[in-house]
Order: sequence, then C-alpha cells, then structure tokens
Amino acid sequence: MDDDVREELRLLRARAYGPHADIADDATAVARLRELEDLERQDRLPPAPRVPLTSAAAAAGSRAALVAAEGDDDGDDDDDGDDPRDRPTLVGSKRRLWVWAASLAVVAALASAATAASLTFVPVTAAAGAPQVDTLVPAPDAAVPPVFGQRTGAERAYENYYGVAAFTGRAPTDATDNRNPCLYLLDADEMGADDTRAFRGNFVYGGCGAGVFPATVQFVVADGMPDAFVQRFPIGTSMQFVFDGENVGVFSDRG
Repeated sequence: MDDDVREELRLLRARAYGPHADIADDATAVARLRELEDLERQDRLPPAPRVPLTSAAAAAGSRAALVAAEGDDDGDDDDDGDDPRDRPTLVGSKRRLWVWAASLAVVAALASAATAASLTFVPVTAAAGAPQVDTLVPAPDAAVPPVFGQRTGAERAYENYYGVAAFTGRAPTDATDNRNPCLYLLDADEMGADDTRAFRGNFVYGGCGAGVFPATVQFVVADGMPDAFVQRFPIGTSMQFVFDGENVGVFSDRG
C-alpha cells in the first residue's frame, strides 16, 4: 500500500469508528473500507517461502506454471479494457497468491514423481537380529570325511559342538569347475568311520556360499539332534551357523 491509499484508509476508518461516524449510510464508502482493510491484511502476511527445486524438471515445471498463469492475467487485463487504477488492488493480490500456490503444487507433484521413480524395489531386512552365542575354531587333529571328494587343501574340521561335527571345504556348486565354500553339520556319533562318502545319522545340514555371501546353515532344532545339543538349545530354537572363511559363528534366537 502506498501513502495515498493508507491515508484514504485512515479517513474511512475515522468515518466508520470515530466519534462522529457517518459511514453507515454510504454503501460505496463501506465497500471501499472493506476492500482496503483486506488489502492491508494481505500486506501484513509474511512473504511466500522459497521452495528449493529438487530437479531440473521441477524447475522447468514451475516456470511453465508461472508463465501460463501470468499469461492468463495479461489476457484478462486486455479483455476488461478498464483503467488499472479503477480496478481494486485486492484482486491482483489474490491472483498473485493463486499463481504462487499453483506453482508450488506443480513443484511438489514433480518432486513426488521423481522420488517415486527412484524407488524401484521394496527393501527387505535380511538380518534376524539373533545374537551370536559361540564360535567354532578349526581342530587341526580332527579327521575330515571324504564327502568333499578330491581334496583341495581348503578342508577344515572343527571341534565337536554338543555332539555336532562341523566341516568346511570348497565344492562345485554349478556345471563349471568353480568351487565355492561349503559348510556341513553332521551327527558326530554317527559319522561314518569307514572310507565311504555317505553321511549317516539322524541329520545332515549343509549350505554353500557364493561370491561375497558366506556359507550358511540354518535350521530349527527338532527331534533327532544329539541330547547334549538339545539340552543347550531346546527343541524349537532357531539356529544359524555362518562360515567366515576361517571360523564358524553360531547364532541362536534364544541366546
């Protein structure tokens, strides 16, 4: 508001709220007073926040929205044919506010679309959060069963773990000559003492790694496991054995 408009507003308020108020019978003055008071309230509003554009596409969309809206304003001005001084200033203020809101909506829509496009899959949490309860280390004097076939020098036997014997080695897992680290868990009491390659016993668990993924064996404790193992890990316990290339970590959901 310039000084002339402020002075006009002061005089109208004096006619409306002063001791000699006489504006009630002047409909034109009443309308003008309301118009100027609305304009004053608009001037007191804080400036519109600057919204950071998240991409070049968002910036282009925002500029397009502003140009289109301002073009409509110019067309309206030409069609009206009125002297701009005769048009209430409040109309222009509301139109500018509408233009700002429309451009803000365009920016938000484009930013949301860009965010949605970047999410091409639903993330899955791989870790169950079960704590590590033990570590098996190689037992140099323990015999490695012949199940691994041709020896490569990478075979290892681990200390008896509550009646479970753990072995690691490298075995072919596809049609090529590539060998990957594998981990096997056998019943220590039932493991064949002869030279056969067959497993005997109530359970045989095995798993092989691939590239950066370690060889892992996981199962739920059930009947048939060694008594000492069931005493330590009751039936229904979730177990996981992970080979890190040297040692075997033991994880349990019951600690």
